Amino acid sequence: MKIFDVKNLPTFRHTVTVLNKLDGADSPDHLDRWKKTVLHDCAWTEKRTQSPSARLSEAAEINEGASYLVRVPPSAGYRPYRDWRTDMEGFTFSPGDYIIKGEVSQEVTAETVRAVVEYYRPAAFQVTLFQDNTGTGYLDHYRLEGK
Repeated sequence: MKIFDVKNLPTFRHTVTVLNKLDGADSPDHLDRWKKTVLHDCAWTEKRTQSPSARLSEAAEINEGASYLVRVPPSAGYRPYRDWRTDMEGFTFSPGDYIIKGEVSQEVTAETVRAVVEYYRPAAFQVTLFQDNTGTGYLDHYRLEGK
């Protein structure tokens, strides 16, 4: 029984685009493939960091880095990578995928993925950690972190 749906929280108001990577090792032609999926009602948190020297130097880039945390509500379209890789139906989350804030209109291929991600930076990151926090019935979500 679902007690509380995270989509009712005010922080779950963002749209994100997931760029899923099918690793070449899992592809019949041994080439990486990419799939784009737009998800709504997600929570997006971004923390910018800078070193003390960057704050003092006019020549240094002020934004030295950022860390990201995205929470996605449960979805029937989600499939673990081991299942998703067979037919690329729905979407998955894995380290190496990209998350972009907003809806991406560009086509994403192995040749264009880096350019698309760079176009949307700093509102884009590569997933370094994924946790499936569903199945509890309370605040169920998928958690994605990256830099």
